[in-house]
Amino acid sequence: MKVRKLLSLLLVVALAASMLAACGAQSGEAKPKIEGPQKATINLASEPPQMNTSLTTDTTSLTVIRHVLEGLYKLDKESKPIPGVAEKVDISKDGLTYTFHLRKDAKWSDGSAVTAKDFEFAWKLLLTPENAAEYAYIINFIKGADKFNKGEEKDWANVGIKAKDDATFEVVLERPTPYFLSLTSFGVLMPIKEEFYNSTKSGDKVLFGTEADKLLYNGPWVMESWTHEDKLVLKKNPNFWANKEVYLEEITMLMIKDTNTAMNTFEAQEADMIGLKGDQVQKMKDAGYPTGIYQDGATFYFEFNLTDKIVGNKNIRKALTYAVDRGTLIKNVFKNNSLPALSLTNPVVAGEKKSFQEEVGNLIKDNNSEEAKKLFAKGLEELGLKETPKLSILCDDTDVAKRDAAAYQEYWKKNLGIEVEVLSMPFKSRLQRMTDKDFQVVIAGWGPDYNDPMTFLDMFETGNGNNHTSYSNPEYDKILGEIRAETNTTKRFEKLRSLEKILMEDLPIGPIYFRSRDYVTQNWFKGVVRDAFQDINLYWAYIDNSKK
Repeated sequence: MKVRKLLSLLLVVALAASMLAACGAQSGEAKPKIEGPQKATINLASEPPQMNTSLTTDTTSLTVIRHVLEGLYKLDKESKPIPGVAEKVDISKDGLTYTFHLRKDAKWSDGSAVTAKDFEFAWKLLLTPENAAEYAYIINFIKGADKFNKGEEKDWANVGIKAKDDATFEVVLERPTPYFLSLTSFGVLMPIKEEFYNSTKSGDKVLFGTEADKLLYNGPWVMESWTHEDKLVLKKNPNFWANKEVYLEEITMLMIKDTNTAMNTFEAQEADMIGLKGDQVQKMKDAGYPTGIYQDGATFYFEFNLTDKIVGNKNIRKALTYAVDRGTLIKNVFKNNSLPALSLTNPVVAGEKKSFQEEVGNLIKDNNSEEAKKLFAKGLEELGLKETPKLSILCDDTDVAKRDAAAYQEYWKKNLGIEVEVLSMPFKSRLQRMTDKDFQVVIAGWGPDYNDPMTFLDMFETGNGNNHTSYSNPEYDKILGEIRAETNTTKRFEKLRSLEKILMEDLPIGPIYFRSRDYVTQNWFKGVVRDAFQDINLYWAYIDNSKK
């Protein structure tokens, strides 16, 4: 998805042209010689919390979705959009109307055709207020979408989403949105067959996406089995239109939370790819295994619940954020190539001329314990507290998450004298606590859905489904609205930079680090794509049995 974010209509046309070029270039690549069994096993590390595509928000679920479903467009090896279910798209001269022409051979795993109505149903479901999708805002640039989602519009005829016939899907935008085509590859915009979706209802409950047989698939693989909290098994989809492009016949996705257990599984040759932490990287290198590293685009931060009396105080939030020594943390605890985060938007995201993070600069202070103490004392005075309050911090129940939480716990005790209770829980439970706003502080992370700063900044709008902090700033909301209407690139990025500065002054979240990820593959596991915009993609992966 490493495409420059531009707003001129000429460059919208240029983007479409570049996609066709990318598609042609990939089709011309030499294919590997495939011989022998094509079965791979990777470690997801956790249970996918939400496989209902209209409700999902997390990276783990989206990784699985990427392999079993296909949108109008998909991402190539360089994360650029290429045709998926849509064979081609016509874009109007004003950049507002997209007419997608669906390929005739796109089928569901039950053999029925994937139609424009399946996309219309899925996208409307995403926007339906009763569905309460946290990601509904991601398509608020579509005509009438935001108003419908907020209940201000009741007539679908006034929303720019329409299946003109089974093979033609029309989308009308409020404003030119150059990253729109890339976004159609994103998990929440996958098609859903209405008849199948309704068949999964049981009373008031919708069971769509809760089990392997409660999903219908149109992607490269289908989910054959799902043993919760243990593993998923995917089988190659014989009905997938590009079936011959896919090499792996079977993919097993494990859910091993402990990295040492995962390492043992890998060394026993029972896994072909796992994530690594700290000293494990050098161990694998010394053993001669192919290790990989990439900036995955995620920014990790303290997420503060502003409805809580203690962390609702800005000076307390600043103290907690400033009291952490990010450089030492990365060097001695993480032991990888992560980078200190002194602003929110990750460096992989493009700005006006270079990385947006470079353009906005460092906006908060790192490892400033003296100022942190002063801010903390001031915060307590403002709250009328004479004793240091206790705090709790939520984290996942993986060994890495608990390790990190213990480090923050120590920084806050050492520099601020705070006793902090660490509450570790399964990923799904942590997400639910965040949604319910049942926390004081939580260790959270956000990765880019597309290559533009808005993918980080718009979620802190008042009432946004992913704004778990309850942050609300009228000036912030006002500038967001101006950005959405701005067609001048320079002015737009000026406003984006001012938006991040406001956020880092109010500090509803306290940035910690820009994550780098290490992983290792067996010598025979080839063709894996991992980057900031598609965490894991096995579309081109294969087993070179000659290396076994």
